[in-house]
Amino acid sequence: MQKHIYIVSQSGIKPEYAAAVEDGVKDFMAMFPEYKDDYPITYLGRWRDDNSVITALEHARVPPEERNLYIPTTDGNYLVPYASTDWSMAIAKYSAFSHGRPQQIDASMLLDLMANDPTVAKIPQIDIHLVKDDAFAMSDGRPNNFVYGVGQSDTGFVLSVKRFEQMYGDNPEYLKEVIKTIAIHELGHVFKATVPGRHNVANRDGYGLHCDCPGCVMRTDTRAKPNVLTNDRLDRVAHGEPPLCPECIAMTRFHFAELSGNFERQQQAALDFNLIKRRTRDYS
Repeated sequence: MQKHIYIVSQSGIKPEYAAAVEDGVKDFMAMFPEYKDDYPITYLGRWRDDNSVITALEHARVPPEERNLYIPTTDGNYLVPYASTDWSMAIAKYSAFSHGRPQQIDASMLLDLMANDPTVAKIPQIDIHLVKDDAFAMSDGRPNNFVYGVGQSDTGFVLSVKRFEQMYGDNPEYLKEVIKTIAIHELGHVFKATVPGRHNVANRDGYGLHCDCPGCVMRTDTRAKPNVLTNDRLDRVAHGEPPLCPECIAMTRFHFAELSGNFERQQQAALDFNLIKRRTRDYS
C-alpha cells in the first residue's frame, strides 16, 4: 500500500530546515530501497487548501455543535478544520495555552490532529510538522517540556527547531545535520523500530522505548544529546554504515512488510529479524 509522506511547516520556518528534514526522510528510506517508491515525499510548506477560510456569515451557518472547531482570524474570518497548517498550529497553540504554556506548541495535540484528519482515509499518509516554537508532549499524563521531536506510530512526527537554533545557530551546516538526525530518529518511531518485547530497548528517561545499541540513532539517554546522536550518525556514514543499528533496521523492515500486506515479505522479514536478534549482543 502506498503512503505519502507530507512535510508541512509553521509560518516562519526557514526553507533549509525543511530541506534538511526531507534529506533525513530520503536517508531513512534509503535503508529500505524495496519500499522507497511506496512512500513518495512531498514538501507542502505552510499548506492550505482552496477552502481553508470562511466568512463570519458562513460560520454562522455551521451547525452549532461544530462551530467551536473553527478558529477566528484577526480579519474576522474563520479557519476551517483540517484545511490548513494555520488551523492545526492554532489548535496546538490554544491547547498549550490551556496547559499554562502560552509560548509553546502542544505536539501531542498536533499528533492527534494528524491521526484524526479526515483526508487520511482518502490519501493514506505520514505527516511531518515542523514548528519554530518550543514544543511539549504529554507522556503518561504528564508533560515533557521542550521536546526536540516526538513521533507516533504510522501517523507522523513533530519537530521543533527552536532549541537547535539556540544551540547550533552559529554553525548553520551542522544545524542542518542535527535536524536531519532528529528527523531520522523520529521516523524510526513512526515505523516502529523500537517496540515492546524487542531486544536492546528500554525506557530509561521517561521518553518512551529507545534502542540500547551503541552508536544507533534510535537510542536516547542522558548522554545522547542531539549533537552526540548527530556526531555518531556522521561517523557511521563516514564508515559506510547506516544510521540505524542492524536490529532497528530489521524491526523496521518487518513493519514495512506488514504494511505492504505481502505475506512472503513478512515471512522473510521475520526470519531476518530473528537471525539478527540471535547475532546481536544484549546491551540492556
